[in-house]
Amino acid sequence: MRGKEKWREVIEAQKQSDLTIKKYCNDNHICISSFYKQKTLILEEENTFLPVIIDKSNDVIDFDIDHHISCSKQNLKILLENLL
Repeated sequence: MRGKEKWREVIEAQKQSDLTIKKYCNDNHICISSFYKQKTLILEEENTFLPVIIDKSNDVIDFDIDHHISCSKQNLKILLENLL
């Protein structure tokens, strides 16, 4: 199996495991910096956008950017306004 294919499998397995990247890497004896490097290379190669999920039922926006981030739309608006 080629290297990129193996890393894709590792990255997908981590997502499916519901473990943090740190915990998954520690449990599977994977260097965390290598995991992040390979994940970044694969995302750049695929030119993939990271998922953003908007839950209209409870006014929350979830981001999955290496770590799960969840905040209200109002707080996100305040954050973005302060970045500009």
